[in-house]
Amino acid sequence: MTDSSKKLTQYTLSALCLTGMSLFHQAAQAEAEAKVDSYKAWPMLYGRESAPSDDVTMTMGVEMQPTFTLTDSKNAASDKSEFSFQRLRWYMKGSITKDVDYLVVTEWARNGVTSAANGSARVFRASATFRDVLDVTNIQVGSVIVPFGHAFYVPAGIAPWVNYTRMTSQLYGCGSIGCTADGGEVVTNIFKTGIMAFNQVNLGSDSSLTYTAGVYNSTGVKQQDEGDQKDFNGSLEFHKGSIWAHYGLRLGSAQINGGPELDRERHAFVLRYNDFAKDKWWAWGEVMTGKDEALGGAADLKAKGYELSLGYKLTPKWEAVARYSEYDPNTSLSSNTFQETSLGLTQRLDRGIRLQYQADRIRNDNNTIEDNIFTVRVTVPFAKKIM
Repeated sequence: MTDSSKKLTQYTLSALCLTGMSLFHQAAQAEAEAKVDSYKAWPMLYGRESAPSDDVTMTMGVEMQPTFTLTDSKNAASDKSEFSFQRLRWYMKGSITKDVDYLVVTEWARNGVTSAANGSARVFRASATFRDVLDVTNIQVGSVIVPFGHAFYVPAGIAPWVNYTRMTSQLYGCGSIGCTADGGEVVTNIFKTGIMAFNQVNLGSDSSLTYTAGVYNSTGVKQQDEGDQKDFNGSLEFHKGSIWAHYGLRLGSAQINGGPELDRERHAFVLRYNDFAKDKWWAWGEVMTGKDEALGGAADLKAKGYELSLGYKLTPKWEAVARYSEYDPNTSLSSNTFQETSLGLTQRLDRGIRLQYQADRIRNDNNTIEDNIFTVRVTVPFAKKIM
C-alpha cells in the first residue's frame, strides 16, 4: 500500500467513524432522552469538566507516588533496591467558556513519560475540549490520553495495581513491539498529539455506549512527527449494569532511526464484571494482539497476550488483588512466552491517600528470565479550586 493510500485509508476511517457515531448518537439520544446512565465513562472524565461554566474556572492539583522497589533477578545486573517516584505530577484544569474546557498535566518524576535515564520535567498532556459540538460529539485537540485497553487507561491514582504487565506495556504503551524504557517509548501509544472526537451515548438508565475516534502523530509524548503518516486510534465501550465490554484499535506507523515509516496494527479486547472502584469484588480480563511491519520485506512481527485479574475488598479500607498474565513477543518463535503472577494489597486512607503493596513473579519459557519484584507505593493526591 502506498503512503498516499495509507493516509486516505486513515482519514476515511476517521470520517466514517465520526459520521456513523454521530448518526447513532442522534437516534439513541432521542430514544433515551430522559434516561441517563449513572456511570461516567473515562473519556468523559478525562476530556471534560463535570459541569459547564460561563465563568473562567481553574483547579490546580498534585499527585505524587513515592515508591520503594526491591528486585531479585537471575541477572544480577537487574537487581534493585531503590526509592523513587513512579509519578510526580502537577496539573491545572478548568473551563474557559461553557463550551470550552482545558487541561494541562506535567510530569516531574524519572519515568517513561520523561526519561528513565535521568528524568526531565515535561508537559505530556495539554488540550482544549470543545463540548457538545453540533450537539452530537466532543472534540479534544492537543496532547491527549488515548484509550486502547483499560489497565493502562484508568487513573494511576485509583488503579488496583502498582506495576503493569508486559503485555500492557508493549502492546498498549509501545509504538513498536520490543521498545525500550527510555525516551518516552513505553508511552508512545498512550499520550499522543492530535485531535479526538468522543462521547458517551446513553442507552438507558443503566447502560451506555462510549466511543472515541482520533488522528494523531505517531511519536507520542515527543509532540512532533518526523514522518508523513498519522495514527488512527478508535475505541468502543459498552456498559450495561455490572458489565463493561470494550474494543480498542490502532492503525498507524513508526519511523525507526530516520528510515521508512513501517505499519503498526493493534487490537484490544476488554471484559470487566463489577466496578473495581466501588464493588465488593470484581473480575477483569484483557486480550491484546499486535503486528509490526519489518524492514526490508521481512516477515511481520506478531505478538499477543492476555491478563486476568480478580479483586476483593476485605474491608472498606483493605482490598486484595490477584493477577495472571502471559505475553508472547514473537508468535513465530516457540518457547518464547512470559508468565507473570502478581499479588497486591491496597489500604485506603483519608482524602484519597492509598498505600499499596505488590509482589510480581516473572518467568519465561526458556528460563532466561527469573524476576521477583516487591513494590510499596504511596499515592498522595490533592487539589484546590483557585477560581
